[in-house]
Amino acid sequence: MTSTAGRRPPGRRGISPVTRDRAITGILVAVLAVAAFAIALPRGGAPGSGEGSQAPGGAASSSPSGPTVYREGVVGRPMSITPVTARNRADRTLVGLIYSGLVKLGPDNTLVPDLAASWTVDKSGQTWTVAIRPDAAWQDGQPVTADDVVYTVAALKDPSAAGGLAAAWADVTVQALDAKTVRFTLGSPVGGFLGALTQPLLPSHLLTGVPMSDLATGDFSRSPVGSGPYQLVQLDDTRAVLVPAGATAPAPTPDASAARPSADASASGAAAPSASSSASSGAGAATATASAGAGSPAIASAPPSVASAAPSGSAAAPSPSPTATPAPDASARPVERIEVTFYDTEAALAAAFQAGEIDGAAGLSAATTKALASTPGASVLDYPTTTLSAILLNLRPTHPELADPNVRKALLGAVNRAAIAASDLGGQARVADTLIPPESWAYDPAEVTKVGYDQSGAAKLLKAAGWTRSGGKWTAPKAKKPYAIELLTVPADVNPRLAAVAEAVRQSWTTLGITVTVTPLSGTALAARLKTGDFGAVLLDIESGLEPDLYPLLDSSQVRANGSNRSGYQDPALDKLLEAARQPGTVAERQAAWSALLAGLSARLPVLPIVWADEQVVVRGLSGASPRLIVHTGDRYWDVLAWRLAASR
Repeated sequence: MTSTAGRRPPGRRGISPVTRDRAITGILVAVLAVAAFAIALPRGGAPGSGEGSQAPGGAASSSPSGPTVYREGVVGRPMSITPVTARNRADRTLVGLIYSGLVKLGPDNTLVPDLAASWTVDKSGQTWTVAIRPDAAWQDGQPVTADDVVYTVAALKDPSAAGGLAAAWADVTVQALDAKTVRFTLGSPVGGFLGALTQPLLPSHLLTGVPMSDLATGDFSRSPVGSGPYQLVQLDDTRAVLVPAGATAPAPTPDASAARPSADASASGAAAPSASSSASSGAGAATATASAGAGSPAIASAPPSVASAAPSGSAAAPSPSPTATPAPDASARPVERIEVTFYDTEAALAAAFQAGEIDGAAGLSAATTKALASTPGASVLDYPTTTLSAILLNLRPTHPELADPNVRKALLGAVNRAAIAASDLGGQARVADTLIPPESWAYDPAEVTKVGYDQSGAAKLLKAAGWTRSGGKWTAPKAKKPYAIELLTVPADVNPRLAAVAEAVRQSWTTLGITVTVTPLSGTALAARLKTGDFGAVLLDIESGLEPDLYPLLDSSQVRANGSNRSGYQDPALDKLLEAARQPGTVAERQAAWSALLAGLSARLPVLPIVWADEQVVVRGLSGASPRLIVHTGDRYWDVLAWRLAASR
């Protein structure tokens, strides 16, 4: 089976305690994740702390004689601009523009070749051989080679690189067959490995000899060289300036140079091919999602021969319904330069957008996003993500009260998830009915049984499971006192979204008649509780790639000290469905396997799905952006080369 490129769519810094906890929690995510699913405690988009003063503003419109500049603002400052060690929204924003992988996101939820020219898969589904494009080059002009792939996988697997993905790639070995050919061997066959190849690559010619422990904080993390659509030419505490790869950095526009101090750091390198390297930011293989054992995140593995146009069965995948961007006016021009401006607070970022100093604002709260959307000429780009906020229950034999699926269904039905998505999260989320997003090629609505909000129905389910109610409180069978449960999560300053969901769940379960205590824990403490099974329930984010693989999360074989089935759930019948859904096969075969698995999940509810997170960006004067299902914020730039800006905005 072969796919050819075919058609292509258009210095060290101080770290605050909160930021350090976000980084620790991010590592926890990868430890818990294998294959396509990762349990992610803080969202990558959480504001990072930074040093230096608030970034001053500058007029957003370009000079008629100067370059067309798109200016986007984020809260926080970059700390580590590499695809292995990115820590916050600023990092991941820049990674999405600077780096690329062997495969990239395409239109209509597809995956298409990027640095890869073609690939083949053997009959077992365990050996993938990838040919790199002859013209693929780094932004310093050096060719992309198989050694770069080998180096990147080694960095992903090395815990000292601080990326937290060692477990995720543990069962994947990689070998350079020649300068432009690389072979991946998987510990077990996984039909969705293609998505793992969206993992952005690192340049071995610049990093070989640099200790892996220095990757996160060394010089390269502040002066990155990638193979993506844009290259970094300036970086300081107020902004990053990027130009199309291979282009000469244009001089600052008069208004911008007057308003902002000059950058004090420049990226090394200059020449590189431009249009041939498109955006890719780990469509399922970036932090905490690439995975283990098979490296699974992927958009479907149909025969890879169809991947150049619609990889892996994605032809059957429904497209999301994003907010349409305004039609470009006659004066709209291609983006010739991107400036990412860093702000200390959300209020400062919002004020800059309202003042016309920036064209886009990302990572804002729902209330602020709504307020900015009313700004004349503004619109909201709404990207559905693969991040699922879910409740992981302790289903070990030591917790028999949760063993009956009716009890789990009651707990889910007692939660008003629609209100959480619309009110508590302000519309920046969607109700989740199962463990894969409805935009996924593998989703089958006919096999997903939706559990609606119904407190009285939940009470009936508990009664049917043998629970008794007295004094407004429920007591489990054979228990001597009313049931009480501790709901673990992370602190609000680490993930305010999860904190809001946890409080809503507490209120819902309390109304049902169950005593709930919400306990926020640091990433380290939460990891320890999960590893030892010392919990009743935990609310966290589960991040999948564009092709989910639930085997690591739920298979009985993963209930072990170093396994990722932290709930302790064991069901031999479900194991067979989990194993079948990850096997290679034709599109029809894989979709049938997933349909069977979704039906099995609906009947059992081993994990309680609450909401899917959305990534929203407020823009003004921007056209050409096409929202689609993404994994991380940097994935938004998959079509950046097609973006256009109106002259008046």
